[in-house]
Amino acid sequence: MTNTFTTPTGKELVVNKLRFIESSRLRKAVLGAIKASNIKISDIDFPSLLSGDKDQMTSAVESGALDKLINVLIDLDLSEELDKALDIAFKRCTWNGKAINTDFFDDNEEAQGDYYFIAAMCLKVNVLPFIKTLLSSLQK
Repeated sequence: MTNTFTTPTGKELVVNKLRFIESSRLRKAVLGAIKASNIKISDIDFPSLLSGDKDQMTSAVESGALDKLINVLIDLDLSEELDKALDIAFKRCTWNGKAINTDFFDDNEEAQGDYYFIAAMCLKVNVLPFIKTLLSSLQK
C-alpha cells in the first residue's frame, strides 16, 4: 500500500508499507525507546495534544504533557535500534521521486530538513496501525 505526503519543503514523499516482520521490528524499536524513557504513556494526554483545539492543547501543555512528549521524542531519536529499523523503512520510500538509501541525506540539505517528517510518516504508516488501540486504551 502506498501513502503519499507533501513534506515541509514541498516535496512529494511516498511511503510504502513494510512487510509485517519489518514493521514489527520498527514497532518494537519505538516501544523499546518509549519504555527506556521511563515516562508513563498514560501521563501524556495525546487526544488533547493532537486535537487542534486551542483550549485543549493549552491545557495539555500546562499539565506538562508536551514536555513529557518531547522527552519521549528525544529518547526515540537517540535509539540505535530505531535508526536501524527506520533505515529499512526509508529504503521503501521515495522523496521527490528519488529513492531514499543509506547516503541519501549526506549531501542533501533540503532532504535533511525533511528528515523528521519522513521518519514520522514512516512511523505513522507502519507503526500507528498496530499501537493506536493501545494508546487509546491507555487514555481511558
